[in-house]
Amino acid sequence: MSFAGQALLEIQTYLMVLARIGGLFGFAPVFGSQNIPRQAKIALSLVLALVIFPGVSLPATGYPENLIGYTLCIGREIIVGIVIGYVAALITVSVQLAGQLIDMQIGFGLVNVLDPVSGRQVTVIGQLQYIVAILLFLGTNSHHILLTAILESYRLVPVAEFTLSAAFHTGIVALFRNMFSLAFKIAAPVTCALLLTDVVMAILARAVPQMNIFIVGFPLKILAGLLVLAMAIPAFAGLLRGSFCGLERDIVLVLRGAR
Repeated sequence: MSFAGQALLEIQTYLMVLARIGGLFGFAPVFGSQNIPRQAKIALSLVLALVIFPGVSLPATGYPENLIGYTLCIGREIIVGIVIGYVAALITVSVQLAGQLIDMQIGFGLVNVLDPVSGRQVTVIGQLQYIVAILLFLGTNSHHILLTAILESYRLVPVAEFTLSAAFHTGIVALFRNMFSLAFKIAAPVTCALLLTDVVMAILARAVPQMNIFIVGFPLKILAGLLVLAMAIPAFAGLLRGSFCGLERDIVLVLRGAR
C-alpha cells in the first residue's frame, strides 16, 4: 500500500474513533453536561481519539470507498458511543423519575426548577437527588468506567461492525426495566410513608369532623415526606453505588448483542 493510501486509512480510522467518542460525550452524565463548554468537549474528544485509535484494529474488508457508505459507518460508530453513554445516563434518569414520584406525593409536583445540566424543568426533590447522584457518580470513579468502556468497546464491537440484533434489543429492554425498578426502589420509602400519612389523616377526618383536614394534612405530608427522605439517604446512596458498580456489566451486556 502506498504512503498516501496508508495515510488515508489512518485518517478514516481516526474519524471512526472520534465519532464513537463524540456519541459518548453527547449523552453520558457529566461529559454531556451543557455546563461544559463545547470547545472543551471537542478538545477532549480529539485528544482521546488520538490516544485510542493506534490500538484499534481495522475492519477486514476495509472502509467503503464511496462517501455514502463511509457516512453510514460513521453513523453506526456514533450510535455505539450513544449507547455507552446512555447506559450510564439511565441511572440518573431513574433518580429524576424517583424524585418526580416523591414530589407528586409530597405536593411539590408544581414546583419546578431549571436544571442547568440538561436545560430542562425538573422538580425540586428530583433535582436534589440528581445532584447527589452526580456526586456519587464522580466519587465512585464511574466516569473512569465510561472512558475505559470506549477502549474495551472495540473488543466487543469492532469498527464498522455494529448491527441491530435481537440480543441488542433484549439488552436495551433489560436496561429500561432496571431503570424503572431502580426508580421505584428509591421512591418506595417516601411513597409508603406518605400513604400511611394519608390513612392516618383519613381516620382523623372521620374521628374529628371539625378539623380542617386540608390545612393540617398538607404541611404534615411535607414534614413526613422530608423526614423519611432524610432517613432514607443511606439506602439511596447504597442503591446508587450498586448501580454504578454494575455500570461496566450493563455496558458489556448491551454491546455483546450489538455485533
